[in-house]
Amino acid sequence: MQEPGKTLDEMTLRERSSIMSMVAEALEETAGQAQEIGDIRYAANSTCLANTIRGLVSDLSPRELRAAAILLEQGISLVASFEDRMRGGSALH
Repeated sequence: MQEPGKTLDEMTLRERSSIMSMVAEALEETAGQAQEIGDIRYAANSTCLANTIRGLVSDLSPRELRAAAILLEQGISLVASFEDRMRGGSALH
């Protein structure tokens, strides 16, 4: 049976840093793919969000957790929408 997911508040600092880095890496990877197909807007937005998430990794104080959670949700959503678009073959040019 699978364990229920943890919130950022329930994670250790190492777990928080790890998930934030993972989402930032996914954003950077899809930004590169978007750049290759000419989707400049997605590439720019994804890169900016990845940089913002990376900037928060060094300051994960309790008062920043809500902001970090929102940024992670946005990053995951952005990557998922890009991947869905790519699977559907409707890349923007």
